[in-house]
Amino acid sequence: MASALVFAFIFCAVLVPPGPMGFAQQLPPKLLQEDFRIVRSALEQAHGGIYRYSTKAEMDRSFARAYRKIDRPMTALDFWRLLAPVVAQIKCGHTFLWFPEALQEELMGTRLFPLEVRILDGRAWVYQDLENADSPLEGSELLSINGVRMHKLLGQLREVFTGDGNTSAAKDWRIGQIGGFKQYLYGFGIEAPFRVTVRSQAGKRQVLELAGITMAAREAASAARKSAPPPTNADLRFLDEGRIAILTIRRWYQYIDPEGKVTFSEFLQSAFSRLREKESECLIIDVRDNDGGLDAPGKELFSFLWNRPFNYYTELIISGREFDFFKYETNAKPVRADLVERQADGRFRLVNHPNLGLQQPSQSYFAGKVFALMNGGTFSTSCEFLSMLHFYKRGTFIGEEPAGGYYGCTAGRFVHVSVPNSKLMLRFGLTTYYQAVSDYRFPDRGVLPDFPVQYTISELMTGRDKEMDLALSLARRNK
Repeated sequence: MASALVFAFIFCAVLVPPGPMGFAQQLPPKLLQEDFRIVRSALEQAHGGIYRYSTKAEMDRSFARAYRKIDRPMTALDFWRLLAPVVAQIKCGHTFLWFPEALQEELMGTRLFPLEVRILDGRAWVYQDLENADSPLEGSELLSINGVRMHKLLGQLREVFTGDGNTSAAKDWRIGQIGGFKQYLYGFGIEAPFRVTVRSQAGKRQVLELAGITMAAREAASAARKSAPPPTNADLRFLDEGRIAILTIRRWYQYIDPEGKVTFSEFLQSAFSRLREKESECLIIDVRDNDGGLDAPGKELFSFLWNRPFNYYTELIISGREFDFFKYETNAKPVRADLVERQADGRFRLVNHPNLGLQQPSQSYFAGKVFALMNGGTFSTSCEFLSMLHFYKRGTFIGEEPAGGYYGCTAGRFVHVSVPNSKLMLRFGLTTYYQAVSDYRFPDRGVLPDFPVQYTISELMTGRDKEMDLALSLARRNK
């Protein structure tokens, strides 16, 4: 399934200045109420997981509280800050409410926050200064921005970023890695120039003013600081004369190479044949930062790790083939009738999906020890695979809790609804996935690590790989 992020703000006391160009214009309550009803109706009609982690009573209360506050004219950003917490209450990592497209485009030319930030143990640290190479700010703790103390700002950002359910690491990982300190600061009224308070690792406080940097310049500076990305979506390497194999899955795509010459299926067949030839005893599977892709590859990989027939999904459900809110999406089309079966409750079950029904193990079965590396950036298809690995007790899990829920998600075909007045963008999936797993004692969480791993800012800056180091240590003890 395609991956996505949820971004939702709590209404906060930070003063928000007028937006760029036309976005300072205030809309009357009547028009905002219309947009609100469209968003609520779309979610209640079509989001099959709306009550998966929050009850209907909880969602109804959230909708009602927010609606009562539409009692005055608001800008699009005012309205976004009011409505987004309701969307976040669904706790779906594939669902989000975002700025109008025109505002997103305008922000591309706006000076943005120039520091890359990482959230570690509940505190914000300067990972990179993209405006100034070799900046002394790097490694410092970030205490405030434009007078807003960091503990308050992080609390607000944690309402913006979410994974599935009550997963713990996803919020802070996404705040740092995906962009909580880019455009999203604008939603709190935090604009250039940026007056920051930092504390060095030696304990010295400083107050500095940063001019900011455009998105294009920010991305160019970030790319210059990084190593060239690996060219393939997956690869396999061996250590210790083949006794230990390391399988890295970066994306679950149809092809592993940019030229589209080697399919994921072909790669797996070759990889597990090589494991058998080398008589590998331990396999380390790395799905850190892998936020998803296609459904079938996750099931294919698991089929090499289990030697009996198994079920992967129990069912895939959509609430309807078409909806009233499709009029607000340019490319919306009804779900094809031949892809679904109508159920007694009026909903539809998807048929002919490759992950439905009894699945068969692959011939090149690997019986050795399996270690899985995961973090807060592990999501969607990666989490489906991890749930199966956990349910069948075929892995030892190292790192952080991933962003996806244990029992499934809501994704599949996505809709992009632009409400008519504020032009806010609502994105969510129409298909609710039910994973063929059971008896997990944390139904609102993802797979919890057997060996949790945490970093300091110094370890991140020096490039330590603590998860891999631990996995190799455990594998080498496995005689």
